[in-house]
Amino acid sequence: MPLFLYILEEIDYQEKPCAEGDLILFMRKIFEKMQLATECIIVTLIYLEKVMLNGGIEMRFCNWKPLMFTGILLASKFWEDINFWNVDYVDALGLYPLKSINRMESEFVSLCNYNLFVSADLYTQYYVAVREISN
Repeated sequence: MPLFLYILEEIDYQEKPCAEGDLILFMRKIFEKMQLATECIIVTLIYLEKVMLNGGIEMRFCNWKPLMFTGILLASKFWEDINFWNVDYVDALGLYPLKSINRMESEFVSLCNYNLFVSADLYTQYYVAVREISN
């Protein structure tokens, strides 16, 4: 006789699409609390595209927050002269535990093939594209 009896039951699950406002609020919370430069937004976009193209990752409702958070974290480390430690993000935001942030950062960098360099030309290209979309 088994010690445990498992029963699988179906649970209704509705996929909730991510609204533009959700993204903006999430990013604004991080940028305001951590006092990050607005230029990090462009670098974050570049990193997110790198992880999607190189790592074959699709942004979905279940993973957009960790991907966005990790992209912002890495962008701030790339852009800012005085950058924060991962523990500073834990203390200020409380979104994820330190071990999770360290793991997400490691996986993200790996999915980008350890290539996080952003040239001035690439930054300018993305900046112009974002300006065109926003106008």
